Amino acid sequence: MHSPTASPSRPAGRAGSPGRGQVCLWPGGTLWIGDAVRITRPGDLHAHHALQLSFGAEEPLRFRTADDAWTDYAACLIPADLPHAIDATGRSFAIIFVDPETAEGRRLRARAAPDAITALDADEARAAVAPLWETWDGSPACARLEPAAREVVRTLAGTAALAASTDPRVLGAIELVRARLEGRVTLTDVARDLNISPSRLRHLFVEEVGLPFRTYVLWQRLHRVIQGLGSENLTHAALAAGFADAAHMTRTFRRMIGVTPSTIAPG
Repeated sequence: MHSPTASPSRPAGRAGSPGRGQVCLWPGGTLWIGDAVRITRPGDLHAHHALQLSFGAEEPLRFRTADDAWTDYAACLIPADLPHAIDATGRSFAIIFVDPETAEGRRLRARAAPDAITALDADEARAAVAPLWETWDGSPACARLEPAAREVVRTLAGTAALAASTDPRVLGAIELVRARLEGRVTLTDVARDLNISPSRLRHLFVEEVGLPFRTYVLWQRLHRVIQGLGSENLTHAALAAGFADAAHMTRTFRRMIGVTPSTIAPG
């Protein structure tokens, strides 16, 4: 599972510029893609709600978990909520986050080890990610990158039978969270609007989503911050996402994603 493999090579084409990068979001997913940058300080462990598909271009990316040594992966799948660190210094990368409650996420969960990084087959990964590299080298705008990234997810998720559908009350809670991120979001308020007891919703949420309600709210707030960074400064993005201030948002960002928001904010 942890054996290094050759990288899925980037197709021939325009070479990336040092420091070039892009972040694209869609409901249930996020693409981070770039060239020759450090994603996080080597050794920084972080954990997040999403499953993580990671691909090196010319070279593999280096990962470790709390109990493991650094290992090179050409392509890998990291389960939700697994503390891990990445070192991509000087390498080109594509990372796709997939929310585990989506249909593709539920299929990817079946491929992922519950408490370890899973190496993906190099040939399968190379074929799946090649169109994304071609898009990145040719037209690095989200209008083109998003569908290419979503196709990578669909290809690697496959068409295996899905596990039981997420409880509709949990899906309703997720929709209410996303609609209320600019203000106060509490389990009690959401449970009342869904006509369910807070204790029952708390139990269902952890069972179906895999993390506590409050942690999920923070994850969605981070998504809202990322959406706002293209047009707002950090303080405005933090407040629009419901954080008390930029400092709280920055601490949460580093703990859950492994970088500070200034890393991806426009220069």
